[in-house]
Amino acid sequence: MPLASDAAPLEQIIELAYEIIDKCPSCAGTASEIAMWANEIRERRPGHEGLAALVDATCPGVPADQRTQLIDGLRSFIRFAES
Repeated sequence: MPLASDAAPLEQIIELAYEIIDKCPSCAGTASEIAMWANEIRERRPGHEGLAALVDATCPGVPADQRTQLIDGLRSFIRFAES
């Protein structure tokens, strides 16, 4: 599966969990827990808009190119922390 976005690994985990639920009834309980945890992680992770709001609130007046670099750096940090 190609990684199309920041959420792609979580989407793959959720998709795999549902495949396990469908194919292995004895594993369904554990796979359901995995899907639930992945959904919770996806819901809590700040998106681009949330990170932009954070940068704007903590670094008012920062030049646009630095703002973009800060946001991209935070997104990379979050992806690294999740792996």
